Amino acid sequence: MSPFLHDAHALNRRQFVIRTLAVGAALALQPAFPQNVPGGRDRRSASPRKVIILGAGVAGLAAALKLHEIGHEVMLLEARMRPGGRVHTIREPFSDGLYAEAGAGRIPITHALTLSYIERFKLAVDPFYPESGGEVFLWNGKRLVVPHGGDPDLAQLQTNLTPRERKVGFGGLSKLYFDALREQVHALPEAGWPYPDFKRYKDVNYGEFLRRQGASPDAVAYLSQGFEEDSLLDFAHDAVSHAVPKLWKIRGGNDLLPRAMAEPLAQRIRYGAEVRRIEQTIAGVRVAYTAGGAQQVETADRLICTIPFTVLRDIDVSPMWSAGKAAVVRNIYLGPVARVFVQTRTRFWEQQGLNGFATVDQPMELWSPTYNQPGARGILMSYTYERLAREYSHLSPQEQIDRMVALLEQVHPGVRAQFEGATTWSWLNEPYSKGAFTVTRVGEFEDLRHVATPEGRVHFAGEHTSPWPGWIQGALHSGLRAATEVNEAG
Repeated sequence: MSPFLHDAHALNRRQFVIRTLAVGAALALQPAFPQNVPGGRDRRSASPRKVIILGAGVAGLAAALKLHEIGHEVMLLEARMRPGGRVHTIREPFSDGLYAEAGAGRIPITHALTLSYIERFKLAVDPFYPESGGEVFLWNGKRLVVPHGGDPDLAQLQTNLTPRERKVGFGGLSKLYFDALREQVHALPEAGWPYPDFKRYKDVNYGEFLRRQGASPDAVAYLSQGFEEDSLLDFAHDAVSHAVPKLWKIRGGNDLLPRAMAEPLAQRIRYGAEVRRIEQTIAGVRVAYTAGGAQQVETADRLICTIPFTVLRDIDVSPMWSAGKAAVVRNIYLGPVARVFVQTRTRFWEQQGLNGFATVDQPMELWSPTYNQPGARGILMSYTYERLAREYSHLSPQEQIDRMVALLEQVHPGVRAQFEGATTWSWLNEPYSKGAFTVTRVGEFEDLRHVATPEGRVHFAGEHTSPWPGWIQGALHSGLRAATEVNEAG
């Protein structure tokens, strides 16, 4: 169980009602299609422009929809053969219509902008985590079944927790070491990210922050989930979106959102288009790309680039970016994420009163994405982070599957007997992302102020340019912000 789940379970009724009402109010004030972006006005353009958008992920689609709505001509160049970018639902090779998320998995109830798009396209949501059933806790080789929302019995585990850590248990570690800082960050406006008033933390990583307070190795491993090298402020900022009363997922798969967004833009998207060069002059922009084995060129008045900087750094640009932009393009870090999906003949764990989710002493989460999908078959999947994700990404698919099945057999004995098939996904190995989501490491905060700034006629969007890095909300917000910049540009 994620340490942040304990925060959600621990919310008292009053806190839950207050937060839920606050989100409800935000949604009530938010039109079905978000009309406003901070600093911008929604109006029909008096001087329509041609705009090229690089990438048909959520950010590019949000920008294109808005620009198209207010009268601009848009063209999206997407290297993949699908929309959505890192919002990607896996449906093959699974049987009986089962599916699981390779990319963005969770939608916090506090992400009103994301929920407004889900409402606009008439999509349904379900709880991300099941609301009943026991969960497995596997630590130092010992397996325990934990009641839903509960905490493992430390008397049955071998741990190296300190006496005060044992007093509060695994579920109390976040409160002991971290929650006060997270609540400070929670009180700050998202638009203020990366919070210059917190510069005192810019050279501290999360693992060091915990160790300075006397946290044991087991406490650090449990709380960090592999993100020990993440900057403290970045971890706290992201944790605000996890520690909420409810996390959702889109019924039928999260990729239904970008698919719905792409539908009205279908004739304006060029799939299989790999960008090779970006040029700009005083008069406009020029993009050279490869499609169908042939070199193509498109020109426009403005350009919105949603390509992850891990990929953009290998694309020729003329003129070169400013020094600040070049530094962030060169240095930004996208965390490696690897996932293994295992299909079983039945969801036998449910017959044992379990919901399929588990916490293990490795930097990963274990999910059961099919807990509310119809049919008898099930999927168990891993969500592996950082060092371990990089390790998995360097293994062959079969080696990853064998290793994960061995772990799942410890968590849910009987997986081998029920095994039918499996598949893998690595965002590190995906050529059009080369990473899963932005993670800010120590020493990189000075670069962040350059992430979203325009360069002449080139504007930037994507989760990495937003106050919500790593979330669908960030991609949507950034697309709308970039669309506003283009519309208001001289």
